[in-house]
Parts: sequence; C-alpha cells; structure tokens
Amino acid sequence: MAPGPGTPVLPVPVPGLAAGRPLAPDEAHRVLLHCALDAAGVRLSPADHQAIEDIARLDFPAVNSVITWLSASAARS
Repeated sequence: MAPGPGTPVLPVPVPGLAAGRPLAPDEAHRVLLHCALDAAGVRLSPADHQAIEDIARLDFPAVNSVITWLSASAARS
C-alpha cells in the first residue's frame, strides 16, 4: 500500500519489515511516533503501546501534531 496523503516516505529500512516494501501509513506513523518518543526520552508502559497503535491510525497531520508536541516537550526538559 502506498503512503497516505501527507505521510512521508521513510528513507531508511525498518528492522522487522521486508526490505524494499513500502510502509502502510499506519506503519510509517508508528515508526515516527516511536522515534519521537525515544528522542523525548519517554519510557513506554504496556498501555502506551496500545495508545501508539491508536494514534498511528490517525491521519498524518494529527500524528505530526503529536510528534511536534513530543519534540517541544523534549526541548523544554
């Protein structure tokens, strides 16, 4: 499946996924969210994983807003 409207194509391979296979929008969003959470130093609880799955299903502008919020939060820490 090709990326959805506004979803960026990830320029790097993602461990655990077949090389060269394009990511579905929710997969790309999940990777971006995990990267933002890692950069912000957020340790995930088991419940957080379900929240990430739920947020990843949203459109890219909504996901990008969450990522922006995480980045701003990390910058203030």
